[in-house]
Amino acid sequence: MRAFGVLVVASAVSLAACGGSKKDPATQAQPASSAKPVATAAPAPAVAPPTSEEASLGIKSFQSGDVPGAKKHFEAAVKKNPKDADALYYLGLVADQAGDKKSAEENYLAALQQRPDLDNAYVNLGALYIEGERINEALLITRQGLQKNPKHPGLHLNLGVGLATKGDIAGATRAFEEATRLAPEDPVFQVTYAHWLVVWKRTDEAAAKLRSARPLAENNVDTLGAIAKEMRLAGAAADCVPTLDKAIAIKDSPELRYERGLCKVALRDEPGSLLDFQMAVAKAPSHADPHYWLAGRYAVLEKWKDVISEYEAYLRLAPNGPFARTAQERIELAKQKSGGAAGGKKTQQGKATPAPKK
Repeated sequence: MRAFGVLVVASAVSLAACGGSKKDPATQAQPASSAKPVATAAPAPAVAPPTSEEASLGIKSFQSGDVPGAKKHFEAAVKKNPKDADALYYLGLVADQAGDKKSAEENYLAALQQRPDLDNAYVNLGALYIEGERINEALLITRQGLQKNPKHPGLHLNLGVGLATKGDIAGATRAFEEATRLAPEDPVFQVTYAHWLVVWKRTDEAAAKLRSARPLAENNVDTLGAIAKEMRLAGAAADCVPTLDKAIAIKDSPELRYERGLCKVALRDEPGSLLDFQMAVAKAPSHADPHYWLAGRYAVLEKWKDVISEYEAYLRLAPNGPFARTAQERIELAKQKSGGAAGGKKTQQGKATPAPKK
């Protein structure tokens, strides 16, 4: 089972790379679902209305959440006119969100062949390539898009991610700076840039970007969660907790509880972290990582039976997980300690043996 954690910034612009509601809907994607990374690009400038009635109906269905109905309309539009760029683009988007990357790529490329000015197709296709670790292709399609529209912030963001992935820090920095300059009110651009600043060990700069992004996120829980995680990774745990306090007040979730627990561990808030990990486990018992961290909190309290139970739960769920070896070692240590007095086995000096951490 995959590692459990709060939503993270994508390595590229998300599948729904053009979220927003103020531009022509014919050129927009919808915001990513809560199961997707939250990094999204700014919407492209409005272009001509859809070229067919079927495409227009499909867009309305898509925006209302009726994805199957939308797909039928887009397929009907393409059947009537194989060169309908809007329908081809949206078929790519539907496939992209469904995880059908091959169909998504084919439809994005077909849309661009018919309408080379379709910025969002460049953005989403670049993101698809980055997600698939096809970085050279991502950079190529992104640069082609920038030739058409050199002021599209989402394309500069994808360029930054692609260059950062290849280790070109200077080039990536220039691209991120341009992306955030062009989209100063979009918090996700700041978060994406901050993510890479953390990777580059420029944590003070990252924390500053994240503090600027937080008020821009307003009540977007996914974005607040991503900001909080990057704050923790940047060493700004004191900023992480209030950010998650706000997110959890809007919509409580095991992911947010787990992330806040990690932030509280960094702040040495044992009671607070214990409660958050307990809640995360209660809300999502099938996820491994909260069990691991909850075991560590029980170890601080010398509740050895609970320590063993939680580490064993972690190993059942993630037998090959990143903490598996440590969990097994700590189970053995906890078993040794549970064999003594309830408060922990005493040393020869009469002092309790230190409990295993984390």
